[in-house]
Amino acid sequence: MPEEKLPTHYLPAEKAAVLELEKHRALIAASPLITETLDGMLSFALVLNRQRQAVYANKPFREFLTTHGVTDIVGQRIGNLAGCVHSSETAGGCGTTEACQRCGAAQALALALAGREGLKECRIMSRTLGDDLDLMVSVKPFNYSGEEFLLMSLIDISSEKRREVLERLFFHDIINTAGGVQGLLSLMDASDAGEVKTYVHPASRAADRMIEQILSQKDLAAAERGDLQPKAEELDAREFLKDVAGLFSAHEVAKNKKLVVAADCEDVRINTDRTLLSRVIGNLAKNALEAEPAGATVTLNCKKRGGGAVFTVHNPSRMPEDTRLQVFQRSFSTKGAGRGLGTYSIRLLTVRYLKGAVSFTTGADGTTFSAEYPASL
Repeated sequence: MPEEKLPTHYLPAEKAAVLELEKHRALIAASPLITETLDGMLSFALVLNRQRQAVYANKPFREFLTTHGVTDIVGQRIGNLAGCVHSSETAGGCGTTEACQRCGAAQALALALAGREGLKECRIMSRTLGDDLDLMVSVKPFNYSGEEFLLMSLIDISSEKRREVLERLFFHDIINTAGGVQGLLSLMDASDAGEVKTYVHPASRAADRMIEQILSQKDLAAAERGDLQPKAEELDAREFLKDVAGLFSAHEVAKNKKLVVAADCEDVRINTDRTLLSRVIGNLAKNALEAEPAGATVTLNCKKRGGGAVFTVHNPSRMPEDTRLQVFQRSFSTKGAGRGLGTYSIRLLTVRYLKGAVSFTTGADGTTFSAEYPASL
């Protein structure tokens, strides 16, 4: 009976037989022209078989993987080598999950398997490398000694992409905060003398936040050079969330909607960078408000967990499937190319600078983003 094929959402799941894999490994290893050329490259390179399994990794890539404890290379696919968070979601692994349909590396491989060169940007959210990877991926098919192979080259563009996102994040947040200030001033202008004073404090806090964000941008640029430690201060979670809700009270994105702090929000105190955290929670709140029609309520909350705190932002709508599969990807935004930052910046700030973790759930009860932080930086 023929062997049953493994299920896949994108590329074929089947792998080469052990003897065939060893034949291809030995064939490439016996060619000094190929191995010495690839080892002399500055970028990472892999030779793959038609099943997308590594039969050779060049010296720079081997050394990179070894420093992260990865020594078993032959027979592995790129997502498995890099510890992609999606690579364990199916029996077939890398290339076969739902998320792989939108992965630049998988798309480049698909083009190469069809006989064309593939050149794509790819972001790998890794469990094992200590940081996520932004890569420029090139895959070319080639024939050697009567056998078909794929040459994959990888250029790390992570630093470049982080700088680009941080710059966009700065302008995004400044405009966001300025919108809140503008809305509050408009309300003051339209109010009688007795009501005006109720808006003075929120407007003052929002103006202070603008100054903090401008100064913070300088610090974030330094962080990309490895020169910055976040500036920790004691923060009361409940009061912090009230400030976030107050900022959006007159913002255009909250028009005819409500942003509230949950009644059961706990009085948790942590030491963290207030400005960076306000960017994370503020952007989550803004995204949630944008996802909802008029009349909806978005809820902010905080609970104590393991000595630290977990902040949540909940909106009542279920996330569209296409959006769910691309959350936290750098290149994805529901607002279109070049517009918005999606959730990539939220994860970047949380993981890289605030030493936390961010996740989400979505279903019939709505969508909830959770951002968890330690008791102290």
